Amino acid sequence: MEKYGESLFTLDRDEEIRLRLLAEVFDPLCTRTMDALGVAGDARCLEVGAGSGSVAQWLCGKATDGEVVATDLDLTLLDRVPEPRLRRLVHDVTTDPFPDGSFDVIHARLVLSHLPQREEVMRRMLRWLRPGGFVLIESFCWFPVESSPNDTYRKVMQRWSNLICGTLGTDSWWARSQPGSFLGYGYRDVGANTVTQNLRGGTPLADFWRLTVDMSREQLIAGGYVTPYELDEFYGLLRDDTFWDLAPALVQAWGHKQPAALG
Repeated sequence: MEKYGESLFTLDRDEEIRLRLLAEVFDPLCTRTMDALGVAGDARCLEVGAGSGSVAQWLCGKATDGEVVATDLDLTLLDRVPEPRLRRLVHDVTTDPFPDGSFDVIHARLVLSHLPQREEVMRRMLRWLRPGGFVLIESFCWFPVESSPNDTYRKVMQRWSNLICGTLGTDSWWARSQPGSFLGYGYRDVGANTVTQNLRGGTPLADFWRLTVDMSREQLIAGGYVTPYELDEFYGLLRDDTFWDLAPALVQAWGHKQPAALG
C-alpha cells in the first residue's frame, strides 16, 4: 500500500482545481452540519487533512476566541489561506500525536476511508477530544453508483474505486457502517446524515468527479481497469448537460466525548 498523494491525488494544478470544486460542492453540507452541532466561540478545533483549507478558514470565523489547527502532509495550499489565526501543521494522523484533551471539535473529510488504520485513528481522536467535544467524519459511500442504469458511468466509477482500494487501502463502503462504529470506539450521542446528490453533466459536481477519475487515468489504463475509449465516453457523459444520475453519497457521522462527571 502507498500513502495518499504518492502516485494518486498528487498535488498539482489539476488537483488544486479538483480541491476547489470539492470545497464549492461540499463545504455547504459540512458547515451546515457543524453549525447544527455547535462550534463555540472559544472552541479549539482540529481540521485533519485540511487540503485547500476552506473548512479550516470557516472554523476560524466561528471560533473567534479559540484556536484552529489545520493539518496535512503537504502545507502548500494551506500556506495560501489568508487567515493569520490559522495554525498550520504537517501531521500524519496515523502516527503523530496530540496531547489528550486538546480539542473541542475535530473534523476530517474524505480522509479516514483512505486509511487502513482508520479504527485506531478513530480511537486516537476520541483521546484528543475534551469532554463534551465532538468528532465529525465525512466519507463517500458507493451505493448510488452500484445501481446506475448507465453501463459506462457505473463501470468507470466502480473500477476507479477498485483502483484506489488496491493502491491506498481505501474502503468505499466503510461509510455505510461508520455511524454505528462510533459507539464501538467509545463515542456518545452519535448521529449521522447521508446526502445523495443528483449528478448532472457540466455542473461543478460532475466536474469534480470527472477530475477525480481523470487524475488516475494512466493507472486505470495501465492496470487494465478500463479502456481509453471507456474513459473518454465517461468524460463525455460528465460534460453533457442532458446526462443525469446519482453521485456517490456523502455520509456525515459524528460522536461526542462523554462530559466529565459533576462533583
